[in-house]
Amino acid sequence: MLLWGRFLKMFEDLKKNLEHEKNIIVDMRSVALAMKDDAGHRDFYASSMKALKGQLKLLNKVVPSLLKEGSPLTKLVKDEKASKATISKPVKMSYVSPSAKEKKYITINKGSRREFLEKLKLSEDSLKGLKKAKKKVDIVIDHKPNGYMKISNRFFLNYSEKLVPIFKDLAGDLKKGNMNFLLSSYLSMAISSMIIAFFVGLLFFGLMMVISSSNWIYLLAPFVFFLLTFAGFYIYPASGASSIQGKIAMELPFATIHMAAIAGSNIEPTRIFKIIAASKEYVNIGKEIRKVIAQVDIYGYDLVTSLRNVAKRTSNKDLAELFSGLATNIGTGGELKSYLEEKADSFLLDYKLARQKYSDLAGTFMDVYISILIAAPLILMMMFIVMNVAGLGMGGLSISSLMMLSIAGIIVVNIIFIIVLNMKQPKV
Repeated sequence: MLLWGRFLKMFEDLKKNLEHEKNIIVDMRSVALAMKDDAGHRDFYASSMKALKGQLKLLNKVVPSLLKEGSPLTKLVKDEKASKATISKPVKMSYVSPSAKEKKYITINKGSRREFLEKLKLSEDSLKGLKKAKKKVDIVIDHKPNGYMKISNRFFLNYSEKLVPIFKDLAGDLKKGNMNFLLSSYLSMAISSMIIAFFVGLLFFGLMMVISSSNWIYLLAPFVFFLLTFAGFYIYPASGASSIQGKIAMELPFATIHMAAIAGSNIEPTRIFKIIAASKEYVNIGKEIRKVIAQVDIYGYDLVTSLRNVAKRTSNKDLAELFSGLATNIGTGGELKSYLEEKADSFLLDYKLARQKYSDLAGTFMDVYISILIAAPLILMMMFIVMNVAGLGMGGLSISSLMMLSIAGIIVVNIIFIIVLNMKQPKV
């Protein structure tokens, strides 16, 4: 009966260890998936994976000792050998998992207890961060997955992943433009769009050939559509990053003034960023600051490292300079309020100069507009009246046709003026 009781005890201990190993494998899978989706923090996930593997190794290491404890041949071993093996004697231990919020029991070698606890703490902290990240993502992301991206990935993902090293510069522009696409997925959509554009060009060529069999020049249409689509997808991320850069520049002086005012209350620096990120007045800067907060709260980086990491990826040079300066100031224990006030004055001066530059440009546009679209049409109208009285024409066109063409030209030039002026106008 004693031997049977020892055997049941050994079997129960092995069962609990195997359940724990099963949970570790599930956690390793979660870390591996997170690493695939967030390659920028590969070192963080690699250390988590290493800790989980270490736990598996230590749990497997205790199996021979457990089998030895439950074996009926244990008593035949000499006391000398038994005393030498005390260092690998299995011991039970329990702990409360912060991630699962429940008490767990395992059996481990006595000499491996401390090492196991160290690896356990590291892995539990990592898993806690992953769950927190998942929770935050569920809150922040309020849009459905892009259906076109899913279809494109289904057909072209394997091929686009091979093209990623060739278009590495696009990855930086996608991040700077705050576009929610992996580079491989973006390339998949580009390939799908180029193929569609090529077939649309073929249909256009076929239609032109039906109209007239001499329209062979339109055979170039599929290739033109293909190249224009490629150029559009290649330029779009840089254009988005440039747009974000301009919007950040308009918000930066006022956000810095706000930060300086908050810093005057001597609160913890991370709280300053959380207050600015929560404000609805700084939409674009708020997105960049939320990246800093995510690195601190989710990935476990300190504030100085997080600021330097985000500074490398932001599209606006002034904001990158501000983040780098803040990292240095916080790291050296400098006066945060004074630094922010100096930067606020500098950014505000740049903002005033930009507004003055736009005012001067608008004045120039006004002079050109008056000359071309007010004075010139009046002179042209008088000339047409004189030509009509004299019975003159121009190039076989009647005066009425010339007037209609002039009106159409004035409309087109007005549209061009509006577009250019809107492009030059500060986004504020």
